[in-house]
Amino acid sequence: MRRRVATTTLLALLVASTAAAQYFGKNKIRYDTFAWKVYPTPHFRISFYDRSEPSLERVASFAESAYDELARRLNFQILEPVPMIIFATHADFEQTNVIVEFIPEGVGAFAVPARNRMVLPVDLPDADLQHLIQHELTHIFQYEILFQGKLGKALTTRPPQWFMEGMASYLADDEDPRARAVMRDAALSDQVPSVRADVGGYFSYRFGHKVFEFIEDEWGAEGLRDFIFEFRNTIGNPVNRALKRSFDLDAEEFDSRFRAWLRKEYLPLAARRGDPGEFGPAFRVEERVASYEVSPAASPSGDLIAAFSTYKNDVDVVLLGVPDRKLFRNLTKGNTTDYQYLIAQMLTVGPDRGRDLAFGPGGDRVAVFARHERGRQLLVLDAVRGGILARYDVPVDQAMEPAFSPDGTTVAFHAFAHGRGDIYLLDLASGEVRNLTDDEAFDASPVFTPDGGHLVYSSQSAEVAKLFEVDLADPSRRTQLTFGGGNDEGAVFSRDGARLFFASDREDGVLDIYSLELSSRTLTRLTHVIGAAVNPMPVPTPDGERVVYQAYTRGRWRLYVTDPASGTPAGPQPEPAEESAPHPYVPAVSVAVVPEKVEKVKKFHFFVEDVQVLAGFSDNQFISQSYVSLSDQYGDRRFALVFESVAGYNNYQLAYFDLSKRLQWGVTAFDNRSYYYGVDTSTGREERGRRVYRQTGGAFLASYPLSLYHRVDGQVGYIDRAVEYPILTSGGGLTFIPISNRVPFVQLGVTGDTTFWRSYGPHAGRRWTFSGIYASDGFSGTALSKDLTFDGRQYVPLSQRNELALRLFTAASWGSSPDLFYFGGLDTLRGYEYREFVGNRVAFVNIEWRFPLIDHLVFPWLYLNNLRGRVFLDVGAATFDVPGYNPPFRFMKDGRLVDGVSTYGLGFSVNLFGLPMHWDFAKRWDFKETLDRSTRTSFWIGYRF
Repeated sequence: MRRRVATTTLLALLVASTAAAQYFGKNKIRYDTFAWKVYPTPHFRISFYDRSEPSLERVASFAESAYDELARRLNFQILEPVPMIIFATHADFEQTNVIVEFIPEGVGAFAVPARNRMVLPVDLPDADLQHLIQHELTHIFQYEILFQGKLGKALTTRPPQWFMEGMASYLADDEDPRARAVMRDAALSDQVPSVRADVGGYFSYRFGHKVFEFIEDEWGAEGLRDFIFEFRNTIGNPVNRALKRSFDLDAEEFDSRFRAWLRKEYLPLAARRGDPGEFGPAFRVEERVASYEVSPAASPSGDLIAAFSTYKNDVDVVLLGVPDRKLFRNLTKGNTTDYQYLIAQMLTVGPDRGRDLAFGPGGDRVAVFARHERGRQLLVLDAVRGGILARYDVPVDQAMEPAFSPDGTTVAFHAFAHGRGDIYLLDLASGEVRNLTDDEAFDASPVFTPDGGHLVYSSQSAEVAKLFEVDLADPSRRTQLTFGGGNDEGAVFSRDGARLFFASDREDGVLDIYSLELSSRTLTRLTHVIGAAVNPMPVPTPDGERVVYQAYTRGRWRLYVTDPASGTPAGPQPEPAEESAPHPYVPAVSVAVVPEKVEKVKKFHFFVEDVQVLAGFSDNQFISQSYVSLSDQYGDRRFALVFESVAGYNNYQLAYFDLSKRLQWGVTAFDNRSYYYGVDTSTGREERGRRVYRQTGGAFLASYPLSLYHRVDGQVGYIDRAVEYPILTSGGGLTFIPISNRVPFVQLGVTGDTTFWRSYGPHAGRRWTFSGIYASDGFSGTALSKDLTFDGRQYVPLSQRNELALRLFTAASWGSSPDLFYFGGLDTLRGYEYREFVGNRVAFVNIEWRFPLIDHLVFPWLYLNNLRGRVFLDVGAATFDVPGYNPPFRFMKDGRLVDGVSTYGLGFSVNLFGLPMHWDFAKRWDFKETLDRSTRTSFWIGYRF
């Protein structure tokens, strides 16, 4: 084996790929083309395109209304007009390149400090859109107040998330009944953190909202402004300083008063209300897992409930038994590329109203929408065996909340098109989709009447949503069924059709389950919960009809069952009335759009969007990197400048990318100066020395995504290089001579990535890339090298947090001066030196069992998380087949490695200070015995395969 190490180091240079595209990763695809126009208002410059133009007037009015209120409350003015980029639907919004990363459907909108841009979809009811705009505009005020408009300060300062999002939520008054349930539940279950805590995620919005509400309630509007501006003066320091200077309180004293204030607000409510368990028992999917269960839908027989569950750390559709209230079957087991994710409110998408599952009348089908490529598909699941029976494309956006007709031929659902949210009908036989309601109101959460002649849905035209009934034979005939304050949603008929169950926040602003007797108009409240109760579903039992519903308590959504007979009267409802003219939402400021003021975007102006300075440690060398990114207003066209220093060698790269269409392209120019290792073991000693190379050149590159998971990449380039090239001397030794040449090249590759991730890394799926490079000797046409490379990884889940990780890397090069590939060290072949194995024919395999050790380890001075272990086996080999030199190669003989090498061992990884750190302990062996007693220990920082 050691002889092979000597001879496999004759050459050691790989013609570097200049591809700027990501090596692996799923594809963010630009499905649509956006021809931007700009409309100026007194305080905004609104960018829109044809499909978002119908919403321009209301967006302008809402934006100016939001600005007027925030400027008065904060006593602050923004001097420059705020750029606002509006998208017709969330599906369009997700394609924006202002943020180049994927934008989940749960992200409603965002604002960025680079040029104070706001980016948002407009597919919301008017009142909700007003709140959304005001929330994002609050962030713009924050950027100006806290950072004084300085991008560098914004990029390097990290205010607490609860401060940024809580202030935006409070000043936008954007909490709906579901959001208000979160802090109410936390306060009454003694789960309120300190303002000094690192509060993140959705809870940071709710917690921060209440903190700012408390401040204004205790110290008034002036106290609120004082705290915000004192926070600016002490930004970068603990919040303690701002509290002390504003209110003469330290954090502990503030926390005490805040919690006392919460108790005073919520205790009277708690005295009248209770836990959902007081109204009936809960369903239990998995005893040891605190999972979420939402969107219950009952089978026709009533003995099964379909629901979404997270008991496996995924969002699955499961069946639950009604008598025992336990898991019966999982209909969507395992990770899949059949769809990206299922549409489940509060789990994969934000809250809307109603349920996202429907049982077919035959009891053998369950309908659910799923995200697939640009939009959503209706999936019909097999309720008997699991899996997908059929799928239907829908030509409208944001489709959700399906409902089967009694005869099973039609599915009603909510969707968005042409600036309006309506109820649509899908004919399952023909696949035809038609708009049923087609009005200005925001219509959602449909359900068919038992006779199939009518449909009941929730409709919101101003501040609140009420239940309406529409005649399917004549959609112009509509009747309002519920009246009074609060929002009514998620309606469903009792088994005999005599009652209508629904959720409403008409009392105390808390969502409860109600029953409306259709003949007598008697209204009964079935629950009186502290958190929230939604999505009722009646089921027959031997003891009479019961209602299964979804409730929020102790920080999560679960399913409960209650007896309708135990409800309390909630007063009569007026008789149904013919639909009257809707009451439109009226903003504080109205803006009339003047078509002559519309501006076309003729030039793309670039500005600095991001600046980063990074430092690291690799291969016993200090590495520094400076990065400057320039972008146009929409993020579609970008310049990037990278300067890197490695062991005293300086590298430069300048690149331009056009991301405006599905086919992405770019050009790059670079000057790279670095080193590789040359090794001479002919003397019996390993002597390692640096050998210098320089590459100067440029390339044109392009990438075309075939789907979310697969893409084709290509590049054409030219390199002028100077290399200290290794050659074999007549005495069998190794020497290096300077060589310079000019290398035109072309590269083509295909990449696939279906990986599913956990918080610590890849858990399931596979990722692979296969590429070829052809490089000629100048422009003579002589093949300098022809390369083929394959890199594949497979992740096999063994349990929810255990997986088997496998990798195969293999590469080969032909030609008059074939390229060389090297590996060794780090996570390629552990127990050997970095880049110790070199050849123009190489391959190595890694097999790892990865498992959790410690989830959280908290010290007073240090916090560690995701401490994970691994047991590994690495096997590899490298050899040469070059003109004039073709040494014999035998991978193994008699079950023992000869020219192949292998190590086994164990290691562990931890995320420390935001860096992935790894320790490995390896022993060398030849498949029969360990080669030495010593254990090779290595430490490195970086991402594993």
